[in-house]
Order: sequence, then structure tokens, then C-alpha cells
Amino acid sequence: MHAPPATRSTRSAYLLLTLSSLAFGGTWVAGKLAVSALAPLLIAALRFAIASVLLWAWARTVTQARPRLVARDLPMLLGLGLTAPAGGTLLFVYGLRLAPASDGTIITAGVGPVLSAALAAVVLRERTGRWGMAGFAAAFLGLLLVIRPGGSQNPDRVIGDLMFLASAACWAVYALLGRAATRRFTPVGATFYATVTATALLLPPAILEHGWGTLLQAPSASVIGLLYLAIVGTVVSFVFLFEGINQIGVTRAASFVLLIPVFGVSLAALVLGERVSVATLAGGALVLLGVWLVQRDSGSVSAS
Repeated sequence: MHAPPATRSTRSAYLLLTLSSLAFGGTWVAGKLAVSALAPLLIAALRFAIASVLLWAWARTVTQARPRLVARDLPMLLGLGLTAPAGGTLLFVYGLRLAPASDGTIITAGVGPVLSAALAAVVLRERTGRWGMAGFAAAFLGLLLVIRPGGSQNPDRVIGDLMFLASAACWAVYALLGRAATRRFTPVGATFYATVTATALLLPPAILEHGWGTLLQAPSASVIGLLYLAIVGTVVSFVFLFEGINQIGVTRAASFVLLIPVFGVSLAALVLGERVSVATLAGGALVLLGVWLVQRDSGSVSAS
């Protein structure tokens, strides 16, 4: 008698997680549109300033008890704000000035989870099996195919791709710190504190950069790109992600990360008209294979 509600709940979770991956995948297209006319520091600062307000409103609806901030929380919050929100976003935006959005979605969204698993293996001593090692190798080979440092790649594009790789590393560290943060706070609360910290770090240099004039003169496409990054790419994506995880659990939800590069590359081709080379597609396929193998390995380890 209880099977139909469970089925509806599972379908709802799958829809939410798919939409979350689509929202994440669109951030590279939105970022490319925004950075065409807006100052990178301004984009990063306004993205998280707007997201902080919306996440604050959302956090107020969460009924779980929220612990009060104490002094010992500050290093963790500073680490959260410095890694993915501040550092990762700046690298992502500056990288988009030099390299295609399709490169960014493969490298950052694809390699990020693999780097996160590698960090967990080193720092947290999480056991890595043969599937995980094979996944690391596949992702590394895929990364080389996308960047092609010794090939005919444009030097600026290589630099942009390396920025995407550094951004992926920031997200990997953020994911590691996030484990402790979500145990201390709710996932919504941890995300809110991270965005507030990033806003505090990014606003002063954004003001000193005098990039506000670009906002007044920017075309509507760039402003829409900025708003997408803040509302859809930060808030909506996390709302749907957390709701999906709450319904089916982290392990089953993790596979949906594979959809982010697929959506990102597809949207870059459709919206921006980017032409994706055979080498980039092959590299992306290897990266996705690597992510799948790493997640298969982590699933089998957790189940053992």
C-alpha cells in the first residue's frame, strides 16, 4: 500500500536532481555572457551578494535547530568562503575570458568530483579500490585530451583551461570542508554562511576595481547571465540538490553529477554556438567515465 507514494517521491527526487544538474550546467553559458561585458570581480561579488539574501530567506524556512555561530566556527567559514565561492568563482570567470564554456563545464564539473574523492582518500584516509584508481586514471587522460598542453591548442585557451582546473581544485577542497560544515549546520545554513563570507571577501576589491560602471552600460544578455548565476546557478540549483538528496540519499543522488558536463556542453553549443572538437568530446567522455568509476568505487566501499 505504501509503494505508490515511494515511487512518486523517487520520481520527484530524480526530477529535482536533473533540474539541479541542468541549472549547474547553465552556469558556464551564463558566465560567458556575463563576462563579455562585466568586470569579473563584480560578477563574483554580486553573484554571492544576491544569493546570500535569497539563501537567508530560504534558511529561515528550515525548521531544524540552527546552532549559533561561535568563534571556533570562523576558520571553517573562512575556508568555505575562500575556496569554491570566492576563489573558485574568480578562476571560473577569468577562465571564461580565455577558454570556451564547454571546456569549463568538462574540467570544473567533471574533474571536480574526482579531485574531491582523491582528497578524501589522502586527507580522510578513505579507502580507494581498483574502480576508483581506474576512474582517476580515466579522468586524468580525459583532462589531458581537453587541455592538450603539447598540441595545437591556443596558449590563451590552455591558460583558461588551467584556471578551470584550479577552480575544480577549489571546489574539491570546498566539498571536503563542507562535510564538517553540514554536520555543524544544516546544508542550507552552511551554504548561506559560505556565500556571506564570499560576499564579504569579494565586495571590497570589487568596489576598488570600479567595475560598477560596466553594470550600468552592460547589455541585457550580460545582466541576465549575472542574475542566472546568482538565482538559478547558486540558489535554485542547491535547493533542488538538497531536496533530491533528502528524498533518495547522497549515494543515489551522486550519479546525477554526470549530467552537469553533458548539459553544460550541450548548452554551450546551442546558446553560444561553440564548436566542440572531437578531442574535447573524447576527453569529456573519459572524464565522465572516470567520475562514474570513482562513484561506483565509493558506493561499493560504503556498502561493504
